Amino acid sequence: MGWMTETSLRVILIALAVCCGSASCKGYKFADRGNGSFTVSVGGVKIIDHTNDKPFLYLGRGSTKFLEYRGNFNIKDYTLERIGLKLIKRTSTANGDQLIMVYNYNAENITVNLGSKEGHPLTVDISDLGDQYDRLWVRIAAQPSDAIYGGGEQYSYLNLRGRQYPIWTREQGVGRNKSTLVTFQADVMERSGGDYHTTYFPQPTFYSSQKYYFHHGGSNYAILDFGHQDFHEVFIMGKPGRLYVNTGKTFNDLVTKLTGFLGRMPPLPDWIYDGAIIGIQGGTKKMLEYIDYCDQYDIKLSGVWIQDWAGTIQTGFGKRIFWNWRWNATTYPDLNSTIPTLKERGIRVLGYINPNLNKEGDLFAIGDQKGYFFKNATGQTYLQDFGEFECGTVDLTNPDAYQWYKNEVVKKYSIDLGLGGWMADFGEYLPVDVHAFSGEAATIVHNKYPVLWAKLNREAVEESGNLGEVVFWMRAGYSGTGNYTTLMWAGDQNVDFSYGDGLASTIPASFNMGLSGAGITHFDIGGYTTFAPLMVRTEELLLRSAEAAVFGPVFRSHEGNQPAANKQFYSSPGISMKFSRLTEMFTLLKNYSQHVVNITTETGIPAQRPLFMQYENDVGSQDVAYEYMYGDDVLVAPVISAGKSSWNVHLPKDPDATSKWVHLWSKEEYDGAQDITVEAPIGQPPVFYKSTSKFSKTFEAIGNMPLVVVPTTQPPQTEPNTTPSSTMSVLTSVTLLTISASFLAILSSLV
Repeated sequence: MGWMTETSLRVILIALAVCCGSASCKGYKFADRGNGSFTVSVGGVKIIDHTNDKPFLYLGRGSTKFLEYRGNFNIKDYTLERIGLKLIKRTSTANGDQLIMVYNYNAENITVNLGSKEGHPLTVDISDLGDQYDRLWVRIAAQPSDAIYGGGEQYSYLNLRGRQYPIWTREQGVGRNKSTLVTFQADVMERSGGDYHTTYFPQPTFYSSQKYYFHHGGSNYAILDFGHQDFHEVFIMGKPGRLYVNTGKTFNDLVTKLTGFLGRMPPLPDWIYDGAIIGIQGGTKKMLEYIDYCDQYDIKLSGVWIQDWAGTIQTGFGKRIFWNWRWNATTYPDLNSTIPTLKERGIRVLGYINPNLNKEGDLFAIGDQKGYFFKNATGQTYLQDFGEFECGTVDLTNPDAYQWYKNEVVKKYSIDLGLGGWMADFGEYLPVDVHAFSGEAATIVHNKYPVLWAKLNREAVEESGNLGEVVFWMRAGYSGTGNYTTLMWAGDQNVDFSYGDGLASTIPASFNMGLSGAGITHFDIGGYTTFAPLMVRTEELLLRSAEAAVFGPVFRSHEGNQPAANKQFYSSPGISMKFSRLTEMFTLLKNYSQHVVNITTETGIPAQRPLFMQYENDVGSQDVAYEYMYGDDVLVAPVISAGKSSWNVHLPKDPDATSKWVHLWSKEEYDGAQDITVEAPIGQPPVFYKSTSKFSKTFEAIGNMPLVVVPTTQPPQTEPNTTPSSTMSVLTSVTLLTISASFLAILSSLV
């Protein structure tokens, strides 16, 4: 290029940029192979491989039933007819290609438009299916060696290859493994046992190891099927949205492109990094007792999360939160004056809210009178059972209802009260027989409802001038949630080490959700779902999950659905001392954590990411599902099994030949591209940092902290009442014990 002047080069580059940003520049390559066969490639990667014998597009008809019970969906799909489409005509223009596909020479044709739109080199638009057909299947070319990632928040696997993933937001389910006793019992008792694919946050987006991503722009029910060697198949019920394909040089490049398209999360408030957010219950007096207790043990606090701030009700299952989202002065007297006092001490008070209102509350009465809830077939408010109480769900497709809930509920009763944030729960329960104000089918509204819920909360925070000061966290999501929410969380895990639904599952969940566009997330320290006496939280589980949370953006505890059955940070002086040390570690990481989160907000690259994203050329990193990079400089390998005091770790090879991996606790340095075993007592999880990191001094300070040695004689203390009532229990211990005993008797009779 020596003949080219700098000016002429600039002109050509500008021309290319203008061309590729317009509708007149194809970003894909169409290759006609004759006899109706063709391929479509992007960046040298074959995306579509069509022949009349093996078409890329199928049309069909059938029926799909969504059987819902308290947010758990049993989906039954039956296909009556499936027809492969043939290419009969192609019209090629500078703007793209129009393909006429036929499924029956006596019927209407299907038009497929290939283009380069919305910043994507390949987009696919498919015309209406007509009245006779209600589903289609799209095939994407694959290689046997492909690894697949994404799909929203997928808990069970990092590499999705070899399995199907229904795209339908719902309860993640208990246990999430049909071969386990816990999941079996949950199915028998409450129809609530999950499976490997059930998730609050599905998304019709996947990445291939060939360095491309595929995204379906619709919100209707879909299935991502990665069970075939030479193709991936996407089932879409009803009219599809636009299909998008993009390529990149690296996975980081791909994530940056996807989040640039779907939207990115904002930075977290500065106060988040100043200590733990402890989940507690019981009223103002009890809240202050917990804070005093934390002061006594030097547990660093940034907030107290009181999910029962709106009061409680009594059900046959125990106490539950009263879903009427305004301060209950009986349960929490003087909360309005206590909040600013605590804020002056650097402690925020956080609450809880969801888009459902108990029919016994005054807010329901207002919304019902205004017609702001989803309707049933007769035009009345659709009442849904949430466990011995019924609620109406605010119809966020109704602009007036949306504004009412945002301004007269969230702003008025949460923000104006002074709450520093809240759990914006639920969003995944919407049944398919509701009638929406927008006129859209419930099967279309269902998946995008959590996005509307996130958008409402974000607008409430932003319009009140509190973005960067107030935080809300969600579990339900779909495409675009990352553009609105300020924080995600992994939902309700078991209080155990299980890979399907315990501590281990939070790691691949954060990876796949981060790849799908929501890269700032966290989990309940200690888990949530408790089946006393069969499954309760141990001290080991509590502390192992807390030490993992240290190396993440948010450190927040939860008492679980049966607090009295679980070990808590306040259960004993010894636990409290160890917990205190972990909160100190978290606060020492503040500058580094802010640095990591800022990169996520600027680029979309998740704060916690799989090793292969950073070390694509390190073969040993490709299938590592339970270690993660926290930012660019820290490798974390949480201990996710009980009874372990040492742990195996893979150390990837860093491109910088001068960089070593420094073990946080021993200070020993290691080369990359090897597997090692390190000592990992509770309180010293396997963590390594780059010797070349500019944050080395911070890591050294953490590594110099000695393990807690619990004294045999404890100083006097004033402990809070350690048997708080369960305001979110699913079943009472007595009921569970009875069912468990009956179930074990059945098992015994089968032996």
